[in-house]
Amino acid sequence: MISTSKLSCGKNVELVTPSSRAQSALKVPHSPHKTAITAFAMAATLGCLLLTQACSAPVAPVTRTRDFPYAFCTLTLNDHAEESTFAACFERIEKVLHELNMHSADSEVSVVNRAAGTGAVPVSDDVREILREAMELASLTDGLFDPTVGPLVRLWGVGSENAHVPKPEEIRSALRLVGWRDIVLDEPARTVALRRAGMTLDFGALLKGFAAVEGGRILSARGVRSAIMDIGGSTLALGSRPEGAPWRIGLQKPGAPRGTPFAVVQARDEVVNTSGAYEQFFRANGRRYQHIIDPRTGYPVDNGIEAVTVISSRLRNADGPTLSIMALGVEGGLALAKRLGVDAVIVGSDGTLHMTPGASRRFTLLDPTYRIASH
Repeated sequence: MISTSKLSCGKNVELVTPSSRAQSALKVPHSPHKTAITAFAMAATLGCLLLTQACSAPVAPVTRTRDFPYAFCTLTLNDHAEESTFAACFERIEKVLHELNMHSADSEVSVVNRAAGTGAVPVSDDVREILREAMELASLTDGLFDPTVGPLVRLWGVGSENAHVPKPEEIRSALRLVGWRDIVLDEPARTVALRRAGMTLDFGALLKGFAAVEGGRILSARGVRSAIMDIGGSTLALGSRPEGAPWRIGLQKPGAPRGTPFAVVQARDEVVNTSGAYEQFFRANGRRYQHIIDPRTGYPVDNGIEAVTVISSRLRNADGPTLSIMALGVEGGLALAKRLGVDAVIVGSDGTLHMTPGASRRFTLLDPTYRIASH
């Protein structure tokens, strides 16, 4: 469905919201990491960010979409829009989404998980790279980000038909299988081992962001200078808009109809990722239980943060930092963003906005019901 909206540029821009089919394509069974990005651009991208195309008439873009098993992808190229370029990019993304996914029975990650407690498994460069990212975040967050959280994710089932509040003894049992320090990454041997039987690697918090970065590498290698790509909520803004201005990215208002922005940020040759507690949750016993699980307690995070957006270099995965910041809370999250060198916008449940200095310089508030906190 397409409607028009006016921004400060003074001309109408196309506002594209995803169809119900596209929205349902973003729902991953048993995954705790549904992000929220919708694009408003000349071509539709999906999730809870909105990408706005130029206010002046650009060179006609070419858009292709691909419905992968675990994510819907929209790619718009403003140059070098050969079919071979689309094909190469989609092929790389498909490989990443399959091989690094614990829900794919024949993936590399599933092979490692089945071998837990029995010994080391040879793995590809992709597995080792994403595992290094995960272990770095685990170290920086004192284990609050933990790539072995899979047993808890399956137990709670948030986002699936089996979502429920587990019994305390079930949570205690699952917690015994969680612990990133029991991952053995042997770089010289190019192997990975999980020390205890029943442990599970889960890269759901990194997967789509990793795919966005890798897709961007393919496009850049083929000479593409201006493109927008969304993979289930992780958005790549490659280069600038055709006339040279930065991309304008609208942030979805938590709880509002899809396609309703409360603010706009600018991005140039960067990736943008949002995660929202309001996107994937269930209610029980008068409480809301969201999809981000605290691996220290075994329960979903409940810290008054409604959403987090991270903007980083297009060569850095913004997916994991987004979830980490959301789990850490405002002060810890802002400190982590500074340490990682990324920009972040944190939306409190009370409508208060917290941001890094870099984010504030690229941020425009559209909804006056929100208040920007000073830090």
